[in-house]
Amino acid sequence: MVRRTRTADAFTRVAQKSVQQDTASWRLATVTATYTDGTIDISTAHGPVAKVRRMKSYTSPAVNDLVVVLTNADGNWVVVGALATS
Repeated sequence: MVRRTRTADAFTRVAQKSVQQDTASWRLATVTATYTDGTIDISTAHGPVAKVRRMKSYTSPAVNDLVVVLTNADGNWVVVGALATS
């Protein structure tokens, strides 16, 4: 019985990871570095991501900006822009 439970748990973990990887999503991140080639480094709740492409409309990226980031199933990342500060 224990063996079946472990196998079922393993399948559940694999399925959950697969679903998470195959979906598009958005998240918040903080800018940690900016570059002149149209990319920035960000820090997310899941860890740092280097050289993320930013949209043309995000013209003045700055370190510590809180930004909206889009991801897709292919593993592409796009920074939409900074959120307004209050």
